[in-house]
Amino acid sequence: MNKEIAEIFRELAYYSSLGLQVAISILLGLGFGLFLDKTFGTAPVFMLIFLGFGIAAAFRNLLLALKRSRKKP
Repeated sequence: MNKEIAEIFRELAYYSSLGLQVAISILLGLGFGLFLDKTFGTAPVFMLIFLGFGIAAAFRNLLLALKRSRKKP
């Protein structure tokens, strides 16, 4: 396979997994927050805090992907 085609497939795989990365980071934050709320009986405090962390991690992943895409000529 041509090096250029291999690079295109590598980029395609990276950007297609970006949606999954966003969803997983939000769901992990939400799940961990719900677990802590259930453990300590502090509903919705930890859920909201860790949901915010998950959303922040998702935006960080998106910004890194944007930075990576702008770096390419």
